[in-house]
Amino acid sequence: MIIKLLWSKLIPTELKNNYKPPLGFSAPDQFIAQQVNVLDVVPDPKQSRRNVRIRKIDDPNHPCFGAYGLFAAQVLQPKSHVIDYLGVVEYKEAYNQKSDYVLRLGPDLSIDAEKIGNEGRFCNDYRGIGQKPNVCFLNYMDRRTKEVKVGVFVIGKEKIKKGEELLVTYGKSFWKSRGVDFTERQFMDGPSS
Repeated sequence: MIIKLLWSKLIPTELKNNYKPPLGFSAPDQFIAQQVNVLDVVPDPKQSRRNVRIRKIDDPNHPCFGAYGLFAAQVLQPKSHVIDYLGVVEYKEAYNQKSDYVLRLGPDLSIDAEKIGNEGRFCNDYRGIGQKPNVCFLNYMDRRTKEVKVGVFVIGKEKIKKGEELLVTYGKSFWKSRGVDFTERQFMDGPSS
């Protein structure tokens, strides 16, 4: 597991500096307005790691049976930062196109956690597990470092109970790119061959 983003050497310095500004600097206001969903977050990496546990899925009715999921290790408050999504930051299309662990950081940057990442990569899609997602991925600005990062945040007004699985939506484009173009009915019956 890693504790910070790893940056590809292919990323132009001026672009990287918008997301990871040198000490004492901040990204331009226009950039922040376009790329940041949440301001003023002060993540605590040690606390974040205490928020979650990776567990093997042992329920044969779970769509990810035999794989792993991310679970709340304590009660998580609504709208709270749970943990960062870490991996290798790649420029443009340099990431592995077949990776299931890629999130968009910005128009030209992605985070690929396939080979190297942290607990955030174990969030499963909610379909077939829960009624709706209980967490989401959001770009935020770290108040201390002024870095723009991707975090896992609790959504809605409900707390997440200890032991509950953290579920996101991977989005329609994720499933479509894997040949799954399902409606709710198709998903319940399983994808057609």
